[in-house]
Amino acid sequence: MIVKNINTRKVFFILFFLANLMVFAQDKLTPNDRNYTGIITEEDFRTGYTQDWFIKGFTDYKPNAKVLKKLKKPLKKHSIKVFMGTWCPDSRREVPKLLKILDEVGFKEKNIEIYAMDHSKSTKENYEANLDVHHVPTLIFFDKKGNEVNRFVEFPIKTIEKDILKIVTDQSYKNPYEK
Repeated sequence: MIVKNINTRKVFFILFFLANLMVFAQDKLTPNDRNYTGIITEEDFRTGYTQDWFIKGFTDYKPNAKVLKKLKKPLKKHSIKVFMGTWCPDSRREVPKLLKILDEVGFKEKNIEIYAMDHSKSTKENYEANLDVHHVPTLIFFDKKGNEVNRFVEFPIKTIEKDILKIVTDQSYKNPYEK
């Protein structure tokens, strides 16, 4: 009878501990959780549930070398905020391409911020506040003074690297939703 009580107590303690751990874990989502919103990095994309689509999109994309050469210098005068959804087909298509382009032109990681959003296009920390983000992905380009220059929204007009080149060289560019 004593052995049975000890085993019951151990089982109860273990179940209690695991239940509390699961509740705590729900409050501490990480970039590899499907419902994560917030800052996410290229390294985060390469691990966990995002790695299959990210690595394939990144590896398979072959940006236009001539456009990359033109893009390298003017892009360095900008910072970028990316709002995307790990659940979104457009984000899954365009974000790996963007990061491949940035890697190939030597864009500094400190000049890009990537935010994972939920289905309602928001983040828990409200990173999108006052930035008018309605579609994902939205890539917002800023000058060195922090002023918005222009934005790429959801899909390219030509190709992503050609659209970015227009944005960072102050050429006329309107995203698909701009009037």
